[in-house]
Formats: sequence, structure tokens, C-alpha cells
Amino acid sequence: MHKKHVFIMKPNLKDTKIETMIVSIMQGYHYEIKYTKYSRHAIKIAKEYHNCRIYAVGGDGLIHEIVQGIAGSDNELVVIPAGTGNDFIRSIADSKDPAVLLKKSLSLKAKPIDLIKANDIYCINVLCCAFDSDIANNVHNYRKIKFLPKTLQYANVLIKRISKYRFYPTKVISNNKVIYNGDLIVCAFCNGRYFGGGFEVGKDANVQDGFIDLNFVSTLPKRLILYYIFLMLKKRLDLGKLYFHDKLKSVDLITRQEVNIDGETYQPGSYHLEIVSDLIKVVRYK
Repeated sequence: MHKKHVFIMKPNLKDTKIETMIVSIMQGYHYEIKYTKYSRHAIKIAKEYHNCRIYAVGGDGLIHEIVQGIAGSDNELVVIPAGTGNDFIRSIADSKDPAVLLKKSLSLKAKPIDLIKANDIYCINVLCCAFDSDIANNVHNYRKIKFLPKTLQYANVLIKRISKYRFYPTKVISNNKVIYNGDLIVCAFCNGRYFGGGFEVGKDANVQDGFIDLNFVSTLPKRLILYYIFLMLKKRLDLGKLYFHDKLKSVDLITRQEVNIDGETYQPGSYHLEIVSDLIKVVRYK
């Protein structure tokens, strides 16, 4: 492997274990570590390199930034999970151990995967824009319950916010035909399969199948909320009668709700979503 290895990460003065691990494993390789200094700095850093392996050492938000910087380039992406939100890695690896994955990546080739292009924004994992987006945008504002798994932290915030949430009509159009128009509690356009700390919302999503995986749940009575949380935990959202699923190449979305793309918040509005292939090469661990 003759490519230069560039590790992009946020500085963490309280924990240098990741840096120590990288230095230990990368002995004998041509590499450097770059630290972000401000929001979206990773995009600028990634654009400065050519024909390199770019390592996203962090969570989904950092991956999202780096994807904006390397889509369409000759750089390759390697994901080393080390952030608070690590959902995309679940679609491409069976482990989330940074050292295990870094060692394994050095013997693997990067392969093209799909991206969802939403206007001029690239989505590598999930775009959501209903109550699920509200949870994703606010989950970090709530105090975590000690020893509670991430999926249940998400469920806990869902239950707390449902009474305060204001539903906004969402319109989804495909081939000039309205396929949904109304309130939604889940509105997820998936490339990867997981969001919310481990919920498998895109059960049939595949990063190499050339389709956007649509997963909707219409507004439901409060008495059914726990049932649908149970279905999501059991990875059987498809058993719910209010569940809608489709796989499409492109779709138009109109929403007054803030949009969440790969864990990052974007403004309400109109988005044209289309699947794009061969714009990025990623090391897949499985």
C-alpha cells in the first residue's frame, strides 16, 4: 500500500489513546495526523489531499464532513469509529474496535459505494426529516442515563419529546407522482442501515445496490409508541401496519421540519434526492 495515510480527527486533550494507537500501528507507513480546529474544517482538510487514504477518526458527523471533501476525488475513505455517534460503521463492519479495524484496513482494498445526493449535499448513511430527525437533532441535549445502551438512550429521548413535538406535513414525490403527503413519525431515506445509536431503520438498505431505501411510519397514537419502539429494537419495523417501504433511484422531498443528514442538522425546504455511484471508495470490513 503506497498511498499516503491521512488521519483526520478532532483534538481531545483528555484522551490520547487513539493517537497512541495510530502511532503504534502505523510504524513503517507514510502517514500524518490532522486535527480539526472548527466546524466543517474536515471538509477543507480532505480537499487538500489527492490519491491518499483519508481516515475519519471520529463519529458520523466527521465522516459526513470528510465525504463532502472527497466525493468525486481519487482519495479513499477509511472509517475508524471514535465518536459519540457511530451508526454508519455498523453497515460496513462487525466490530467497532478502532485498533482492530485500523489493522484490518491496511490489508483491504477500498471499493466504490453509493451515496445519496441531496441537492448539493452528499449523504453516506441516513437522511431523516420527521420526528426521527427531531430526536437525532436533540438527543445530545438530554442527560444520559448511566449504563443505558445508546439505542435505549434514543428511545428515552423519544418518549420525553413526543408530547412537545409539533408535526409538520411532509410531501414525497417520485416520477411526478406524490407517494406520501402528511405527518410522519419516521421519514428515513437510507443508504446505510442504522441510525439513532443502533436502530436498524433501513432493514433492506445496501450501500452498493444503487437504490435509496425509503422507510416511513405515519403519525401514530401515543398508545402505540412503545410498540413501534419495540419493533425497531427487534429490527422488525416492517411488521407495523403504519409502516411504508420502497426502494427508488431518486425522489423529491418537501418538508418544514429540520433535516438530519448523517447526524448533522440542515434547514427545512425542498430536497432532490438521487442515488449516485462510483463517487467514493470506502474500505468495507465485511
